[in-house]
Amino acid sequence: MRKNSTLLVLYSTIFFIAYNYIVKYRDIIIFITICMCVYYSILMVLDRKKSIAIPKTTNEIKEIILLSEEDTEIGRWSLYGKVSMVIGRDVGENSVTIDLNNVTYASTIEVHHAVLNYCGDSWYVEDVSEKNGIKIEKSDKVKYKIAYGKPCKIEKGDVIHITLTKLLVN
Repeated sequence: MRKNSTLLVLYSTIFFIAYNYIVKYRDIIIFITICMCVYYSILMVLDRKKSIAIPKTTNEIKEIILLSEEDTEIGRWSLYGKVSMVIGRDVGENSVTIDLNNVTYASTIEVHHAVLNYCGDSWYVEDVSEKNGIKIEKSDKVKYKIAYGKPCKIEKGDVIHITLTKLLVN
């Protein structure tokens, strides 16, 4: 785009000189410089349209979905505006964002079992359970055990397994 604007200035200068100082061939030079100015103006507009950022389709994670044993949705939590979410059981004065107190296998889920954290345009899950860990089922359908206290990047379509409870990352 910078090249086109420089050439536009150059041809405008030639037009000005030809109009004011050149007598012989003035009409031809003026016609050619006007054509070139129009041509490079069009190129500048086209270059500007190309440089406009087109929003890319992202695999942005928007919610966590609680799945039943038959993989049907039985709960949903939005991640909109959040940077951290605690997964566990809401018992007494302990507060969690994703409460799994009413799932079938709640007795195997600790009060604070896992944490979701948003950092650098990505979500991470971290196992904070001392007894029953967590696993991540990636798109290859293989379950990977998450090391205690080590964050793991999650992507849309992953399934977080907290003991026998499944949370779909959507």
